[in-house]
Amino acid sequence: MMSVKRFVMGSGERFAVLIDGNNFPMTYPNLYSVIYLRNRGQSINTIAAVLEDIKLLYLLLDKLEIDIEQRVKDQNFLKLNEIESIVNLANFKRHYLLNQKSQRKILSFPRALRKEAVRSKFLLQHDYVSKELIYRRLTNFAEYLGWLESYFHSSCTTITNKAFKARRPQESIDESMDYKSFDQEQLKIILNQIDPKSHKCIWTSDFLNYRNELIIYLFLYLGCRKGELLNIKLSDLVNKKAKLEETELSESVRKKEGTSYITIRRNHDDKSDSRLYQPLVKTRSRSLALNLNLKKKIDEYILKYRSAIPNAELSDFLILSVQGQPLSINALNKIFAQISEKVSFNVHAHAFRHTWNDKYTDKSLALVVSGKTTEDKAENDRAYLMGWIPGSQSARRYAKRAENRRAMEVGMEIQKKFEEDNG
Repeated sequence: MMSVKRFVMGSGERFAVLIDGNNFPMTYPNLYSVIYLRNRGQSINTIAAVLEDIKLLYLLLDKLEIDIEQRVKDQNFLKLNEIESIVNLANFKRHYLLNQKSQRKILSFPRALRKEAVRSKFLLQHDYVSKELIYRRLTNFAEYLGWLESYFHSSCTTITNKAFKARRPQESIDESMDYKSFDQEQLKIILNQIDPKSHKCIWTSDFLNYRNELIIYLFLYLGCRKGELLNIKLSDLVNKKAKLEETELSESVRKKEGTSYITIRRNHDDKSDSRLYQPLVKTRSRSLALNLNLKKKIDEYILKYRSAIPNAELSDFLILSVQGQPLSINALNKIFAQISEKVSFNVHAHAFRHTWNDKYTDKSLALVVSGKTTEDKAENDRAYLMGWIPGSQSARRYAKRAENRRAMEVGMEIQKKFEEDNG
């Protein structure tokens, strides 16, 4: 069975290779990943994801009894009906393609709705993947096969790349579908649930309770990503007497007397990070101000609880496991799963980032109305605080959401005016 293996080089660089069933590296997929991905600066997570899709492609080709490498060498490129077959199979989950037990549910009509004595059943299949995953798979199939063909026959023109990309599902244009932030009531429930002084404590030790509370407050107050939070080091905490470089701060958040800061840094392939699956910082480096409440929680966690963990003095990372190692992405996800189970709704890290942006929109709109800032300046400040390039698609997404909210408010006012005029 093929598999993707990750490893850490002596330089600290993370890399991944695709190996075959005999535990040997597969020549062309790995050559492609080095030339087309690693040498172009793609992250380890991107490289591993692409190799997983290439692994799936070889699995599908094997099911169709196609030796793609020999076919390409012989200039016997994929035919349209073969491409259609691969595209169709790419819609399914891996366990289905491997002939493993599928996830199926049976629905029965309630007795009151039965028209016959025979029990009616619907079989619901859950073996299909999302449109977004299908889109990614077909894109990576197209890019790899196009590269493979040009590698052996640089002067040939084929339809393979275009044919796969033409069969990708249309991307959704409704950006609000995956935008889920917390309302005020949900935030209250979450913060009450994780309060270490509450009788509702989820975890069994003071270290876990105070560490996990700090994690939630860092997400809520800073709007950071998971990779950013898990990469914060003690050395990234700048006390109020230290001096920050002017270039580290946007004009609107210049250092004030008595303010402490935390620095988010891009540190791919950090030699001091022992995690094989290193959490990555996707955004730009930046310094963020800490209010007194958040600074107090950080200090309390470091001095009282982190310091009591074995081997904690050997690590510079802020968020540690009970073994004194940098916390992993999987362990962080487990924390959110535990909180979600207790509060009975889905709690995930990125929802705090959305919530932060909603709060920022409300605050910046008030400043714009009062004449203390402009919309352009407010959006540039949002980009800085989130680690985006000014004018980026991510920044535009939140600005568009704010515009939509204002449009809906105007629409409601118009409806209210109609009712008043006709009342």
